[in-house]
Amino acid sequence: MEQEIALKMMNVQSELLLVGALYSSPDLYITYGSSIRSKYDFEDKVTRFFYDVFEDYYLTFSQEVTENKLNTFCSQNIETFKKYRAFKGWATVKSMMEMADVNDIKNYFNTVKKYSLIREYNNNGFPAEKILQFKDFQRLSANDIYRIMRSKCDKINTDVSVMDEPVVLTNNTISTIDSYLATPEMGIPLSWEGYNEYFRGLLPSTVIFQGLLSNEGKSRMITMMAADVVLRQKCRVMIISNEMTERAIKNCLITTVINNPIFKELHGIDINKNEKELTLGLYKDESGEFVVRKTDESGEFIESEEEYIERVKATEEYQKVKAVGEWLERQTEGKLYFHDITSDYSQEAIELEIRKSKVVYKCDVFIMDTMKVDQLESWDRLKMLATKIVELGKELKMSGIATFQLTDATVFDDIFDLSSNNIGAAKGIKHPVDVMLLGKKLKREEYDKYQYMPFATEESLMWGDPVAKDLNPKKEYIAFKIDKNRLASKTILLFQYDLNYNVWLNVGELQKKF
Repeated sequence: MEQEIALKMMNVQSELLLVGALYSSPDLYITYGSSIRSKYDFEDKVTRFFYDVFEDYYLTFSQEVTENKLNTFCSQNIETFKKYRAFKGWATVKSMMEMADVNDIKNYFNTVKKYSLIREYNNNGFPAEKILQFKDFQRLSANDIYRIMRSKCDKINTDVSVMDEPVVLTNNTISTIDSYLATPEMGIPLSWEGYNEYFRGLLPSTVIFQGLLSNEGKSRMITMMAADVVLRQKCRVMIISNEMTERAIKNCLITTVINNPIFKELHGIDINKNEKELTLGLYKDESGEFVVRKTDESGEFIESEEEYIERVKATEEYQKVKAVGEWLERQTEGKLYFHDITSDYSQEAIELEIRKSKVVYKCDVFIMDTMKVDQLESWDRLKMLATKIVELGKELKMSGIATFQLTDATVFDDIFDLSSNNIGAAKGIKHPVDVMLLGKKLKREEYDKYQYMPFATEESLMWGDPVAKDLNPKKEYIAFKIDKNRLASKTILLFQYDLNYNVWLNVGELQKKF
């Protein structure tokens, strides 16, 4: 009798189909994995084993399932490999994959969860058998079953399924206040004082949205931010881009780390090298002249390519650049990731990549560069994407940065006049966000309209209050107006920058001259 009841409380077919769907389309784990509890959800020992193998494989080995890869993975552990062979290994996996329809995974998942809940109620002495006798049992969901038995089952439900309960907001008020004494609510600090002052760094569950005109440095700025977070704070970052290729952003990263003062302090190598020279392979000798391949009077090469490259590699400049590159590789190992989504930057694809950055790569920060839609009439989709990115930041407790493009007409507007109107038809993205900055490059002919107040430092305060400074006509500046900030007040942050070397210095707050 007991065995008969136990069989009624199993649905091995759905378990097999769920596991098969995951092997067929591994990224489905991002959607369903956080809700699967192996010891509860898989009553059949074979499906439980293959699910556990899949989860470990996906999170630690590869996000693509092939016979060779799976065999290699399982062979790394003797006990796992013994079970893998005993359960017919790849033949079983292949069979499950062939049976499953990935489009039906939601149904598989819901059925598996329903039966696991029933079993756990039964294991804890509740009359689960009676639920099996319901006329419409097949139509019941796990939540339906919970609602039927919730008066007696709160503890079990906590173990098996996840349901949020309201809290008394004023509980533990004093302990909350006191907790900030030991641990101030500060996110990941940046080298830019303005971001730390106005946004408390990169706070968990908060996404900073940054808008700029096309070709004014959106991608280069986020590369600087990523390097800052990884190299100075040892956090993990995922860059998701539909703007720059892997090669382009790698070139920018190397240039950034070579030239910025904050990174020079870390690697200790005194050198300046712009990106153009780096990517053209141009290096100077001791006399300050570029090393070129030797030619005769007629312009014919009299030096082999190998000999020329050896002469280049012998220069002090090349050796310094190489040393920075080696240091960068060591320092960022397992901490800085990049994914090119140019081929598909739909909301669904972006959501998947953000979730993967947390689940698979354990990232603290995600960067989305750039938010855009592929149809001009679909600006409402951009608002939906912004809303989803904000929600993901909160759900995953990640810090986020998202860039977007301002309208071309922004070039004619004064920085102090920028508003959500400069986002054009997509200005609705302002509503769901917590922090939004609108930026533009300042024109040299307008420098005399502005001045800036440097950020106060301990050293500067020794000489009295900070004094406003004029903009240097030999330098380039870009300013960011904080258009929305739920965390603090607003201002206009001023950066001195050089895109050729990708140096970004947050020098102070911009003011108009009176």
